[in-house]
Amino acid sequence: MGPVHPTYSLIGCCVTRDATDLGSDPLPPPVHFVSRTRVQSLVSTPSPIDPDAIKLDSAFQRRTIVEDHRKTALDPLARIDHPIVIDLIDERWPLLDTGSGLVTSTMYFRQAGLAERPGSTPSPNDDELAADGPFATAATALAARLPQVPVLVHRAYWAALDTTGEPVSDLRRTRRNNLWLERAYGILEAALGDRALPPVEVNAELRVADPEHRWGLGPYHYVDEYYTELCNGIRKALANAPSRS
Repeated sequence: MGPVHPTYSLIGCCVTRDATDLGSDPLPPPVHFVSRTRVQSLVSTPSPIDPDAIKLDSAFQRRTIVEDHRKTALDPLARIDHPIVIDLIDERWPLLDTGSGLVTSTMYFRQAGLAERPGSTPSPNDDELAADGPFATAATALAARLPQVPVLVHRAYWAALDTTGEPVSDLRRTRRNNLWLERAYGILEAALGDRALPPVEVNAELRVADPEHRWGLGPYHYVDEYYTELCNGIRKALANAPSRS
């Protein structure tokens, strides 16, 4: 039997998207790719944006900014009949309150000069992750927006060390972020309810940053072996996913 080529859409970032190019047997590309946004931003109210004011060469980068403002990123998922894969590594970006709603202050957003717009203020991060807090409330709203298809959570975390054994970033920050992510994944999976498949989590021994990674050294740019195990885990999980009722 040949390799399984699952059909899926992705809400996440490069930690999962890179599995379509890296590893010994990459996944096919996702049908839809929702990226460079946070859960609270995805379900917030729209904010005004002039696409012509986004001075970036990349069409992908411009699109993510426009979709994050207009809250249209989830629209293509409304009528899909295949599973969705989600990771939460983009939760690292700050949130801004535009006065209309929340947007995600990604690197693209800042490179376009949008972080200096008058009227925008930083929105505090939900560090407590209370059951009735901003993230949990947004996770419930996100689950309500998604179609009734299986959802697979890729429990991706920050790598502490690179292949030479050196810290990738401040180890206290890495530990703090990973503790937050562990709790956030649990909240998201609970919000998804019966649609949530058993999550995929790569062996922590493979959670190592690769200085030769295509995107450069970073705590979420892993060694090739990470993506091989991730691809195998996603294939197995989606092959066993129930059909849409």
